[in-house]
Amino acid sequence: MSVPADTDSAWGAESDSVYSELKFTRWFRWHLLVSLAIFFGTAFAGYAVFGSIPAEGLSEVVPGDSPFPDAEDITFPFIMFNNLRALLLIGMGAVTGGLLSVFGLFVNGLLVGAVIGLVIQGTSWTFVLAALLPHGVIELSAFFMAASIGLRVPHRLARYLMAYDETPLTRTELVELAVLSVVMVVMIVVAAWIEVNVTPDVIEWVGGPSVLNGAA
Repeated sequence: MSVPADTDSAWGAESDSVYSELKFTRWFRWHLLVSLAIFFGTAFAGYAVFGSIPAEGLSEVVPGDSPFPDAEDITFPFIMFNNLRALLLIGMGAVTGGLLSVFGLFVNGLLVGAVIGLVIQGTSWTFVLAALLPHGVIELSAFFMAASIGLRVPHRLARYLMAYDETPLTRTELVELAVLSVVMVVMIVVAAWIEVNVTPDVIEWVGGPSVLNGAA
């Protein structure tokens, strides 16, 4: 069955209209600032608390075996799927009124701050930055994007329920969400690959050939 020319033309015009209205920056305004404030606020708190604990007192804070996986278990699939789960958790704020986004940022920020606070006692900031920056910039950017979306969606829904907006999300915004979701997943995959294949080389370059064995 053939499609009428006017119908096909109308669909094409509507599709062109949607793509012409794409504006990805709308997702990263004050929602992004709130996300950054939560993450870095809790990261600073974690650093302040754990950084003040003397190295000899760490066994009392973290008794028994280390909760972290062995180095040989830290593989590309392990890191990728672990970070994809974290990304999904943070993004689920979109359907939980932003609560899971806040929770995910809080937990990850506290963890990053605590790890830095512990590691910095036995090494330098150069080593810490070498261990975090190569993959961390991409990884954390994806988390911040997911959190910003997780806060903006319920905000838009609230505006719709209060009759400020005609729809919770426009068709253009749904297209933007689909594109951003793909971008964030790709970012996590790339960051995981960098963490496994590039970050160790950067650490070794900064700290010397024996630094990884010494830290194990």
